[in-house]
Amino acid sequence: MQTGELLRKLGHPEDARLCIISCDSLGFSHSHNVAALDALTHGVATTARLLANAPWSREVNSLFRGQDIGIALVLTSDHDIFRMAPLTQSPTLVDGAGELPRTLEEFWEHADTAEVRRECRAQVERAVFYGFEPSHLASEAQALTLRPEFFDVLIEVALEFGLPVRVPTNGDPSTTVFPAAGLASEAGVVSPTGQVCAFDSGPGSNFVDEHIFEETLASLPPGVSEISFRPAVASDELSALYPQGWERFARAHLFLTSPLARELLADHKIVTIGYRQLKQVQSGLAAQ
Repeated sequence: MQTGELLRKLGHPEDARLCIISCDSLGFSHSHNVAALDALTHGVATTARLLANAPWSREVNSLFRGQDIGIALVLTSDHDIFRMAPLTQSPTLVDGAGELPRTLEEFWEHADTAEVRRECRAQVERAVFYGFEPSHLASEAQALTLRPEFFDVLIEVALEFGLPVRVPTNGDPSTTVFPAAGLASEAGVVSPTGQVCAFDSGPGSNFVDEHIFEETLASLPPGVSEISFRPAVASDELSALYPQGWERFARAHLFLTSPLARELLADHKIVTIGYRQLKQVQSGLAAQ
């Protein structure tokens, strides 16, 4: 779907600049859960993404009440303390310890697409079992979006559950070598027209800076952009999980809930939306 058409279907003029502000890693820890809830309730965040097989995913159901929640499909796990495992019996999706592989290369080399499809469905179904009506899908670490055979699986699952997808675009630093956004659109799957990842750009990353955020907003083109954060509240838990970089997650939380973030969005005339609006557009396409 062309940018102008998507904006019209969302009820905005063709020169409108809409932005989804997302919180990733929901369910990974209590600190991430509390920060995402705070950012959605009192801050500028408009959606969050659940890791359905993460250690604290079940807690999310008791904390969240009707917010825009999507699912980040997890096929790799590289944290030294919290290694995740698949929800299904899938021999090609685990390493020697019975956990998801650490690297994308390991996943791509060994994963069977039928097992990937079954695991993705299981993760969506677990979120539904927890009480959520998912608003969209994404691929954690881009495991499903950087290889055509796995991207096909992502699109199949998105169509099965009627969900839009976060698809890499030319503005994404990990953009695909094939036209993922175009292929998704041809299949009837709606996605944002551009993305900016606002976290983990490297050791000591300091993206969450008001000047960089303002520059990012100023440069957003017409369309539906997404800016992703990974907020977490400062805690002993967080510093134990990330001894060398916990501050960047805490900074993200403080920034998302600050008056300044809201002021900058207003100053640059950025309209914030969630994925539910994209889901409504996709439902309309399916009904045609």
